[in-house]
Amino acid sequence: MRVFRIFILMILMVLGNFSFAQNNKEIDSLIGSGNTFLFKNPEKTIEIGKDILKKKDISDSYKISSYILISNGYSGLSNYQKAIEFALKANELSEKTKDNANQIRTLGLIGNLYIRIEMRDEAWHYLDNADKLSQSVSLPDSMKYLTGNINLLKGFLYKRSLDCGYAIKHFNKAIAAFKKDKKGFAVANLGQAYNQKGYCYLKIDKDSAQVSFEKGLADARKNGAKSLECNALVGLSEIETEKSNFKTANDTLFYALKLAKEVKQTEMETRIYKLLSNNFIAIGDFENHLLYEKLYENTQSKFASENIKSVNELIKNRNEFKQKTFESRQDKFNTIIFALLGVLIIVIGLFGYLFVKKSIKTDKMTLSNNS
Repeated sequence: MRVFRIFILMILMVLGNFSFAQNNKEIDSLIGSGNTFLFKNPEKTIEIGKDILKKKDISDSYKISSYILISNGYSGLSNYQKAIEFALKANELSEKTKDNANQIRTLGLIGNLYIRIEMRDEAWHYLDNADKLSQSVSLPDSMKYLTGNINLLKGFLYKRSLDCGYAIKHFNKAIAAFKKDKKGFAVANLGQAYNQKGYCYLKIDKDSAQVSFEKGLADARKNGAKSLECNALVGLSEIETEKSNFKTANDTLFYALKLAKEVKQTEMETRIYKLLSNNFIAIGDFENHLLYEKLYENTQSKFASENIKSVNELIKNRNEFKQKTFESRQDKFNTIIFALLGVLIIVIGLFGYLFVKKSIKTDKMTLSNNS
């Protein structure tokens, strides 16, 4: 199986913030601005999110949106440790304030981040919780696109498990949900759903794959989503490669490479170098094959090193969290045991007292009768 995780950063992006508007046009504008920078300048997105948090007397809803904004920014920089840290903050606050829509959104966001670092058990845990919650609460029409987000992520997980049959069903559900979104909150996710569906079809139905990629490309260009545009172009290049149209495939990849560098997507850049290397050897251009193979190895090593560091830190944090949870439960268990033992001792003492008292009374009666 090829080691390549299709870029799905923006599945849970904060496009729905205006539906939570607290009549603060300044913050609404900042959040909107942060979203526009997400694909082209994630550092700016993080900066905007932190600036919002510094403001006095902002609502919990805005705090949640700011945490999500910062999380997505760090994810765009492949800093998953920080991304999950802020996503968890958003989830904790949404639970505390009983904000069902944001709970679903943040659970999906955390699941998305765990998908990115191949921690699938954790991903399924958060996505299943999001799915259960979405089915148990009533969401306003403006928030129903969130169910599309969860289906999109579940489709991606099925796709990674080589079960494209189930994956395509979930992608279709996601597309249907996103198309019903009249306010445009799910606009980037619609393009992503088309791209993911295209990659699923790539090995089984190239005509359907091309249709999906072209729809994803059109949607990405319409909304200025360069990462999604790059994603769709890579898919289309693979179709051209399968047709032995190597020049067209390479031209497409060179343009996609430019986009990948522009939005600082190292993993996309790595994949493009590998595809170019394969294409050049297929046409007998060994010089360019060696050039792009070397670039592939260098960027792959860099990306793998950064990813391993991030994953190791996350595993450490997860284990610490599990240990703390275990210790907390153990403390509660011990408290209950001690409480029960205390009650038992009191009961035994009470019965003992009553027994002794009864025995004394009986002895007195016996003595009285004898006398």
